[in-house]
Amino acid sequence: MDGIGYDYLWPPPGKNELSANDRSCVLRVTVGEHSLLLTGDVGVDVERRLLTLLDTPVSVLVAGHHGSNTSSGEQFVRRTRPRHVVFSAGRDNAFGHPTQAVVRRFRRTGSCLWNTAHDGALTFG
Repeated sequence: MDGIGYDYLWPPPGKNELSANDRSCVLRVTVGEHSLLLTGDVGVDVERRLLTLLDTPVSVLVAGHHGSNTSSGEQFVRRTRPRHVVFSAGRDNAFGHPTQAVVRRFRRTGSCLWNTAHDGALTFG
């Protein structure tokens, strides 16, 4: 549609026994050579399954589960190597999102980090 590709990657069709978080919709949006990956709240086990479906590196990744320790596993972060990472989290949230361990994982890959709590709405061109 208008040069924009939408790929529904997860969850698999049919009834499954996945947790509510692991049933999150995972969507890849592509425009030319750029890609946006939205992983919802899926955990590291689902992230590992998704690695075979992804073209990497990713231009923009909305970090899974607001940057909690349940998502953005080491293998997923190293493989996707996102240029930009967005943490969708509220200022001073009770959960401490994003966690420092997850922030460090992305910093080690050289990703540019953004946090909606501090940066507000973001536009990527």
